[in-house]
Amino acid sequence: MKRKELIEIIEKAARDKVTELDLSGKGIPELPPEIGNLTNLTHLDLHVNRLPNLPLEIGHLTNLTDLNLSGNQLPSLPPEIGNLTNLTNLNLSGNQLPSLPPEIGNLTNITGLFLYNDQLTSVPEEIGNLTNLTTLDLSHNQLTSLPAEIGNLSNIIGLFLYNNQLTSVPEEIGNLTNLNWLSLDRNQLTSVPEEIGNLTGLTELYLQRNQLTSLPSEIGNLTSLSLLDISNNPLADPPPDIIEQGTKAVLTYLRGKLVSEKQQWLSKLLLVGEGGVGKTSLLRALRGKSFDIQESKTEGIDILPLELLHPEQDIITMTLNCWDFGGQVIYHATHQFFLTNRSLFLLVWNARLGWEQGKLYKWLDTIKAKAPDSPVMIVAAHIDQHDAELPLQDLKAKYPQIVGHWEVSNKDSIGIEEIKRAVTKQAAQLPLMGENWPSKWLNAADAVRSRNEKQITTKQFFEILGEHELSNQDAGILARWLHELGDILYFPEDGELKDLVILKPKWVTDYISKVLKSDEVKVGLGVLRRKHMEVLWDDLDQPMQNHFLRLMEKFDLSYRTLDNRDISIVVERLPEDPKTNYQQSWEGIRQSGSCREISMKYHLDTTMPAGIPTWFIARTHRFTTYNHWRSGALFADGKEGRHLGLIQSFPHQRYLQLSARGQVPHNFFALLCDGLDLTLDRFPGLEIKRTIPCPGHKDKKCSYEFSLEAINNAIKENVKGIQCQVAFKNVPVSNLLLGIRLKTKGADPLTLATVLSEVKRIGATGQKTLEALQNLTEYAQREFTNLFLREQRLIESHCPNVFVLRPVESKIWLKNITGQKMELQLFCQAPGQWHPTVEGGKYPVKQTPEWFTEVAPFVSKLASVLKYTIPLVGPWLGALAPDFEKVFHNDIELMQALVDKLPEISTSQESRFAEGDFPERIAGSALRALRTLLDEKDPQQHWGGLKKILTPEGHYLWLCDYHAKEYD
Repeated sequence: MKRKELIEIIEKAARDKVTELDLSGKGIPELPPEIGNLTNLTHLDLHVNRLPNLPLEIGHLTNLTDLNLSGNQLPSLPPEIGNLTNLTNLNLSGNQLPSLPPEIGNLTNITGLFLYNDQLTSVPEEIGNLTNLTTLDLSHNQLTSLPAEIGNLSNIIGLFLYNNQLTSVPEEIGNLTNLNWLSLDRNQLTSVPEEIGNLTGLTELYLQRNQLTSLPSEIGNLTSLSLLDISNNPLADPPPDIIEQGTKAVLTYLRGKLVSEKQQWLSKLLLVGEGGVGKTSLLRALRGKSFDIQESKTEGIDILPLELLHPEQDIITMTLNCWDFGGQVIYHATHQFFLTNRSLFLLVWNARLGWEQGKLYKWLDTIKAKAPDSPVMIVAAHIDQHDAELPLQDLKAKYPQIVGHWEVSNKDSIGIEEIKRAVTKQAAQLPLMGENWPSKWLNAADAVRSRNEKQITTKQFFEILGEHELSNQDAGILARWLHELGDILYFPEDGELKDLVILKPKWVTDYISKVLKSDEVKVGLGVLRRKHMEVLWDDLDQPMQNHFLRLMEKFDLSYRTLDNRDISIVVERLPEDPKTNYQQSWEGIRQSGSCREISMKYHLDTTMPAGIPTWFIARTHRFTTYNHWRSGALFADGKEGRHLGLIQSFPHQRYLQLSARGQVPHNFFALLCDGLDLTLDRFPGLEIKRTIPCPGHKDKKCSYEFSLEAINNAIKENVKGIQCQVAFKNVPVSNLLLGIRLKTKGADPLTLATVLSEVKRIGATGQKTLEALQNLTEYAQREFTNLFLREQRLIESHCPNVFVLRPVESKIWLKNITGQKMELQLFCQAPGQWHPTVEGGKYPVKQTPEWFTEVAPFVSKLASVLKYTIPLVGPWLGALAPDFEKVFHNDIELMQALVDKLPEISTSQESRFAEGDFPERIAGSALRALRTLLDEKDPQQHWGGLKKILTPEGHYLWLCDYHAKEYD
């Protein structure tokens, strides 16, 4: 807008004595002094212009209540801004303000101050004068500290400070007792003050992505807190295993510590290395036992305690539970489950045979992949027979976990005292050593550990915990914690395992070892028949045999065949090479008509860990074609096998390749991909580079591989094509993307948008591709549920999340949806077959504008998926079947009408979410609001008979009885 035109608008506004003026998005390069003549203005909108400064005359607008200056280029504010004492809302976001003038403190009537995405390095202490503030947004700046005066903002409800450089928070923050939402995530905080426990009205506290190592127990006082996000911090207290259980678990833990806490001087030492190198003899020596020349090889795992005096506090005795692992190759996959992080590793090799024979690189790769934060002591045994020479500096450079190298002779006791002192020093520094537990929890845990039984019923287990005054909630959290620590085996969500608690995990490994080393299973190429199992486990009764077999399946070590449930396939005993011509099927599908292929390579930075891909083969057994071997398998997505999948590992080249073929292989590939990602997630230290092979050019194959990272960057930059570096031709990004998830953990909105776009395209072409549409619809529905995967893991937000809202009086619906009587109908979430619950799951609701504002982003996303859903009629519908299609289409129309009304509600309500806020924050808030509503309407959580199912691919689905059977 030219200056002359702008002045004409201002002069006319002055003549008309207007109270509101919208000059947003006009490209105004400079605001003239004449703006100061508009003294009747109460609302002035100047956002998204190019303003480099404000004239001093802005201070004349003393009647202003609302001023929007966001999205300009302001480097400073004139002191005259302090004259606008009637302001209640000021938006300065998206400018270039390094500081604020102290006169900002004159705006004592202001309730909303928005300063996100500026370049603020400090906030003046006068900010404390703004005692009427209810919302203050200082996110996305460069603040390193806050003034103590921030504690004067006694009426503030929402304080947003995320994405700054804060290293601390003043203790005065504890004065803000009206706070509901506090966001301190994505800073550099190393601690938070205990006064934060005074904020008893707080409902959401965000502390993720900081440098916190512990939380004050006083956070346990926050009884109104529904969300505490502390992810991506180097926290030792609370322990990671508690954090993973969600907000309720963390608060319960912290409240327990507030009552009383006690230190536990217990941790874990793991002895690993090739078979016969002297691990068992070393452990005997460390425990003060004499050398035994007749010592037999360890079969499986032995667990023995090692007591050590604390190196600095000699009144304290530390205990290391020492896990001595058999070195034979066949046990390596089972050992992976017990190579836990935050433990001390002793990697033993035989000096007489040499470090190469000890396969140190392989073992160090394994430790790095499974326990990246654990210290490693390398120990050369048998030095009485040969000098211990190895490239220690090279090893340390590649594996920073190595803390040193020691030389011993177990036979002659050479070096034993030295290594014992070193073990003592390292043990004292372990994160679990000296950890503070709630006293009642520790007493209960010790009671469990002292039991002699190998297994007890779950009822007996909880009775033991109850004897130590633990509530059911406390006991459930502690039980999961003890499971993660490796003290017990407890699977409360598994129908076949939930009634027993294994108190001695070694007992299980001993029996699994019998199967793995069975000659009959080996000769049978992995086949375990029930009759043979009964011989191997003849001292167990049948229920316990069934329990152990289910445990093997739980660990992805075996699976029962679909045709004969008395036959299991033990995947670690599969043949080294394929025994059938799988290539005939794999190549034959190309002849079945239109065939597309999707493929991804997973390049590892280490030796291929044991269990890959065999665990994945077991996990994906419901798609088996029985064409499987140690390094690969062929899968089919149903009896017809319209789509095939192929997994292959290439250990020497250190990569895996997953491919799918068929008419529309995207859905099947994505499903297999999720299962493989879940398997790889068991190795937190594994670095993986994912690449997508070039699809070729004009039917010519190409050797180039696009990195997933490069494709991700192309998407961010809105690049439509990416160049193949072999043929130097552009390949459309969309050709590479569909079926491939950009983020490797969970779903992302872009993937869902891409799938929905493809569904829309196919539908618009009128192609006779019902099968293609059904496959893509299934894919879209699964991606939708994956968007909320993290929230479904947490106690406070897991609930059915596919539903429709129906008006009771449809005529009123379009006038005003808030406060109207509606019906919320839950749906079964079987991908590709979404349908309303048959019995129950239908609730009368009458919700406020605030509730709709909370769930608006979620409902919009849900409606976008429902829009393309194909209503499939099947036996799961029962009496609903005849009218289902008509009712379903009506539901979709009503949901779309609701979505069209949501922006009106959102804009009329004050939202605590900033523009561009993090999707997971908004999704979590919506699910918690939905969970609160469902708990209110259905306290017994019947939820229409829907069952929460964790699929082998890591998806949480709420399913009816009919569809839940698929995963039995």
